[in-house]
Amino acid sequence: MNKKLTPKEIIKFYKKLKSERGTWENHWQEVTDHILPRKNTVTTTRQPGEKRTWQLLDNTGVQSNELLAGALHGMLTNPDSPWFELTTGDIVADNDDDIRLWLQENTRKIHHVLNNSNFQTEVHELYIDLGAIGTACQFIEEDEKNIVRFSTKFIADYCIKEGRFGVVDTLFYESKWKAEEIIETWGPGKHRDVDLSAKACDNRDFKVIHCVYPFEKRFYQVSMLLDQETVLAEGTFNEFPYVVPRWTKASGEHYGRSPGMNALPEMKVLNKMNETMLIGAQKKVDPPIQMPDDGYIFPPVTGPGGINYFRSGTNEFIKPVFNDTNLDFGYQAMEDRRKRVRDSFYIDQLRLQQGGPAMTATEVLQRTEESMRLLGPMLGRMQAEFLRPLIDRVFNIMMRKGLITPAPANLKNFKLDVRYSSLIAKSQRVSDAQNIMRTFQAAAPFINLDPSVADNFNGDACLRLIANVYGFPQLGLRGVKELAQIRQQKAQAQQMQMQEMQKQQELNNAAQMADISQKVGQNGNQA
Repeated sequence: MNKKLTPKEIIKFYKKLKSERGTWENHWQEVTDHILPRKNTVTTTRQPGEKRTWQLLDNTGVQSNELLAGALHGMLTNPDSPWFELTTGDIVADNDDDIRLWLQENTRKIHHVLNNSNFQTEVHELYIDLGAIGTACQFIEEDEKNIVRFSTKFIADYCIKEGRFGVVDTLFYESKWKAEEIIETWGPGKHRDVDLSAKACDNRDFKVIHCVYPFEKRFYQVSMLLDQETVLAEGTFNEFPYVVPRWTKASGEHYGRSPGMNALPEMKVLNKMNETMLIGAQKKVDPPIQMPDDGYIFPPVTGPGGINYFRSGTNEFIKPVFNDTNLDFGYQAMEDRRKRVRDSFYIDQLRLQQGGPAMTATEVLQRTEESMRLLGPMLGRMQAEFLRPLIDRVFNIMMRKGLITPAPANLKNFKLDVRYSSLIAKSQRVSDAQNIMRTFQAAAPFINLDPSVADNFNGDACLRLIANVYGFPQLGLRGVKELAQIRQQKAQAQQMQMQEMQKQQELNNAAQMADISQKVGQNGNQA
């Protein structure tokens, strides 16, 4: 954006973006009603504690979305294992002892900061929104106590706009604030209505919008009262403070589409089928009855152990109406619908396929890697729109706070990048290690025929490549310089040992020659 926006321009811009997303809101409401009922407040208003699942008769979509969110959490940002590492993008530089040690040290620092913040609780909500709605948003801000603080926003409260490269660079977030909260955050005197509300303690809500948009190679931020057009605070960010991942996106659209949207038709049909089946089951258990209009004492007793009296000679008896309802077909059809819903959320790919009773560890590993590779395509968008900007933002915050170790001199010519070592990312790269091992296995017969064939391989480089693939820590490997010194010391020790052996051999030979000479002299004297 080429200019700084005035308050009126900001509100006009916000209302324009909000009207453009109007066609999405009914869709999001339907999805949340069937997939994410605890957040079904896109176009409706719910009171705290109000029941939100009363209209939902089947929770397959809810459970599937929860399972997908949990799987993404464990496979992409698992708190118990490193899920990313810093890299230069250059294999030779990454294997430099000083550079690799610096990269791994600061990777651990970033992991420590993330795990000691509220990231893990907030990122789960992000995955929940992503699977159901297709668009998620998380705010990353500096925190004096925990370095960084995260806040996941709900789709009903924000509007987004993409830049010319398809990356979200403009966001408006609307929230409700009490007068006391406004004064505590930004101080008194911002607006007369706010000050009067705080004095009267009338518990009134004020609409506050937070706008972030690009301006002069940075991002300008404005917080203002929406109805009063009053600026509360303004400033700049060095990086875009929001991450806005989309599950997938159609051309020309700014908001994402989700597995929940794919499963919505099946969930609506399944909900209706469940209602019909419940009515059918009720008729089966407690069917309507037919009885003659004469000969019985009314009303009929239909409870357990009930006795009905009728006149002797009456030929018509009380009997159920259409009590031959077949419910098995309905249950089978519903189970087919449930499977389609689970397929929309990739449940089969998330669960390890059942093998035989004698599965080896290698077979389990191969099955797991195959399942992870099936989910690999979605990793690209997650890296570009979520993981990479997240790490960039946290790294830069830590850098400004002086928490990043100064870089070694030989790193200054390289640009830092991020390599993901989560379960999905590792399954994509593990083939590199397998290719190395397969090559060694194929080359073994030729090495047996001619040992010089082994000279084609750089054993040290192959070992370090495999160590990188499996995320082996640098502290567990000897440095290249240290390894060269150890080998040089071994070579020197071996050379000294050979020299000692040679000297000893020479001494032995000299002693043998002297002994021979003495014996020859003695024989000559005797002659």
